[in-house]
Amino acid sequence: MSDDTNPDLADSGTDTGGEWLAYELHEWALEKRVMLQQLLTGEQVVHSWQGTTLLVHDTLEEAVDDLISEVEDVTDNRIELDSDVVAFEMTDWPGELQEQLVEGLGAAGIPYEIDADGDLVVRTDDEEQAELVITDLLARASETNLVELDGLELNELLSELFVACDRLRRDPHDVDGVMRGLDSARQVMHVRTPFGLSAVDWKQTRDASGRLAVMLESDDTTDEELRELAHGLRDVLHRLI
Repeated sequence: MSDDTNPDLADSGTDTGGEWLAYELHEWALEKRVMLQQLLTGEQVVHSWQGTTLLVHDTLEEAVDDLISEVEDVTDNRIELDSDVVAFEMTDWPGELQEQLVEGLGAAGIPYEIDADGDLVVRTDDEEQAELVITDLLARASETNLVELDGLELNELLSELFVACDRLRRDPHDVDGVMRGLDSARQVMHVRTPFGLSAVDWKQTRDASGRLAVMLESDDTTDEELRELAHGLRDVLHRLI
């Protein structure tokens, strides 16, 4: 394809020495082509249109294929027009967080739309599940100041806290249990949600670890209070390890 055919591409600084690819998108609805155009512009992918045919340089094939797949994934998840729906306001959400939400909804198999006001629309039947996805996402977004810990290092930390809680549930005055519990609980308090775990559930584990640390440092803690908390936290950790 000659430069004369695509002057915009030739003037863009793109290497025009290779081949040009033509994506025939005449079967796409206008909405899908508009969405693709927005993504191409947002990603600064040099391109041109001839009617409904998209033209790009072959060096950009992988990037364009990814964007086309993204458009198809979104439109494949459209809700039925006759469904009862509910909307979640997202106008103040940053773009990155909105993208993560879309990915989470897709992974959960929840059909959705983004309406003209930028709000998320899902079927009423999917409202509860969508709320779980949103709650988990917002919980993770609040963990920016926490430490990322995974694999063997995380397992060792949780095992240490488990052993401490097991000792404390039997004897709240166990010196080794108190020292190991205080140290490991303080560390767990500052760990962000590990991969594969619910952010909401992990926050409860962090909060319980924080309460344990406070109890171990307080002179007002009763033996029964400490036993009860240590027993409950031990059971939670048993399921995580």
